Amino acid sequence: MLMVVRELIVEIGDLKARVKSLEQQLDNSRTEPGVPPAEPPRAYKLALMGESYEHLGGLYREGFHICPVAYGEPREGECLFCSAFLSRE
Repeated sequence: MLMVVRELIVEIGDLKARVKSLEQQLDNSRTEPGVPPAEPPRAYKLALMGESYEHLGGLYREGFHICPVAYGEPREGECLFCSAFLSRE
């Protein structure tokens, strides 16, 4: 089991390095002279926003605050600030 976790950690590190390299290549291609930087498609922005809220919802379900007042602290019971933050659109 421990070996599997180690392999996953190494693979995640490799993937992060690859993503960083690809992001740098993308930034370099956007900064070519005469080429204006492209805005990401609206659907891509919405997908990222939805993914972020799913992540925050997962943290909240695990028992942590997601509100700016006490972000990351262990939560006991319901938090009105967190609930209000999750219900925003």
